[in-house]
Amino acid sequence: MATEERVLCFPRKLLEQIGVFQGISLEVEKYLPVVTSSSQLIYLNRSEAEHDKRYKQLIPYVLVICDGNILRYRRGRGGQETRLHGLYSVGIGGHISDEDHGLFSKDLGYWDGMRREIMEEVAVDEVRESTVAVINDDSTDVGSVHFGVVHVMGVASEKVVGHRSGILAPEFIPFAEAAKDPSAYESWSQFCLQHLDVLLSRAAPERATEAR
Repeated sequence: MATEERVLCFPRKLLEQIGVFQGISLEVEKYLPVVTSSSQLIYLNRSEAEHDKRYKQLIPYVLVICDGNILRYRRGRGGQETRLHGLYSVGIGGHISDEDHGLFSKDLGYWDGMRREIMEEVAVDEVRESTVAVINDDSTDVGSVHFGVVHVMGVASEKVVGHRSGILAPEFIPFAEAAKDPSAYESWSQFCLQHLDVLLSRAAPERATEAR
């Protein structure tokens, strides 16, 4: 019998103590050190975490950029989050599982898991990213149990897309085209596209840092 996946979470009351917000926040320095602190993190069975609003699952959400274009795909049935099937997304990422917490991890798996998610989805050997925002969306069942960390990653070539079953028709499209029909996207992608200029400015080359 297969062992159930255990995913990285933090108590929702922690977010309430810092300050609950709806949508996207640029105050990375306010939220990220607290919600990724190993003293606050816990692994829970995913089947429990998806319905337990006392906890937030910590999710990296990576925007992949190349020469004025952004990577977009449609969520397919191969993805585990059935509530998002059929919607467009511009965010690469997923749950952090306890498999990402190796013997030599400094933290409880977030940064290792973020790198794993990127390398599973896009064929890059070295991950360089900027952490530019955080997302909280309590308006949907999916959002109420997840907390997103938005990263921007610039790549030199559009030939980097992976072929995971949950990702359909991945393509790089111009920023303006991506933002034409917000209703076709999952809510997190809507937030990112609405604030894309600001997110990109925060990920300017001089601010980009290598993933830990």
